[in-house]
Amino acid sequence: MARPQKEGLDYFPLDLDIDQDDKLVVPIAKFGMQGFGIIIKLMMEIYRNGYFYQWGEKEQYVFASRVNVDINVIVEVVNECIKWGFFSQKLYEEHHILTSKGFQKRYIEAAKRRKEIVLMNEYLLVDVEELSQKFKIPITVVNVTKTTVNENINPSKSDSGATETPQSKVKESKVKNKRNPPRHPKTYAEDTLAFKIAAYLHKKIMEYAEALGVSHLVKNANLQKWADECRKIIEIDKRDKDEVRRLIDWTTSHNFWQRQILSPTNLRKHYEKLCIEMAAASAGSRKTSSGYGGGVQADPISVTESPKEQYEPMPGVGLE
Repeated sequence: MARPQKEGLDYFPLDLDIDQDDKLVVPIAKFGMQGFGIIIKLMMEIYRNGYFYQWGEKEQYVFASRVNVDINVIVEVVNECIKWGFFSQKLYEEHHILTSKGFQKRYIEAAKRRKEIVLMNEYLLVDVEELSQKFKIPITVVNVTKTTVNENINPSKSDSGATETPQSKVKESKVKNKRNPPRHPKTYAEDTLAFKIAAYLHKKIMEYAEALGVSHLVKNANLQKWADECRKIIEIDKRDKDEVRRLIDWTTSHNFWQRQILSPTNLRKHYEKLCIEMAAASAGSRKTSSGYGGGVQADPISVTESPKEQYEPMPGVGLE
């Protein structure tokens, strides 16, 4: 009986000059040996899994517990690594995974003794045909539903450049296009709920940025892309539109979160945490104003959640 193929690697690549990687200069300089240790542990998780590591809220807490480091420190280290290109920002924002072209290349090279490698099409950052030829390993690419996107790329069968003709290239190109047709991004009219939420969030961020004199940094937001992320918040995550509005109002006026939530992607990523903090802040304000905690009355300006009627209504998304 054939042994089942393990997804990850049996070892951690030791030939990596981690401290010489330009993409890690700033993260290591900012966080020192603690940051260096966190990065090493993350790399071990990536190679244990194969070539990527899921990095949602659950995984962040599990990892923090495993390495016994404050989760906020870990998130800051990861964000710094993403900022400087050590992890792919695109794949993190779209799929909440940590990976890079280097991780994928080293995974394929390390797994070259296997009979076949299976890779996810949505996560790919490398040229699988080129690496299949280089390391002499068949590679199959599948999508999220495990459906094959391409035929098995076999280096022994694909080395046919001498007999290749222009006609065969055109035919091959047509076949590839049929298997993996180009994606056309969805567009949103200005009167759709998703676009209105996106525009409202952008307006609130602009107000904060203008007060600081840096509105030029956030002025040219891609509202179509923002609207698509807002659609996911409403349709996929099943969030209530009025709750989303209240959360936008709260985060964009909060001393800490107004500097962190600068896009719907971050709003969606931290949604549960933000809602809990907003509710806790509101409960704390009510407790203080009710005479608890020494009988000090709450300053109306410090109350983080005002009654619903005091919120600026979001066009088309207001309370019914």
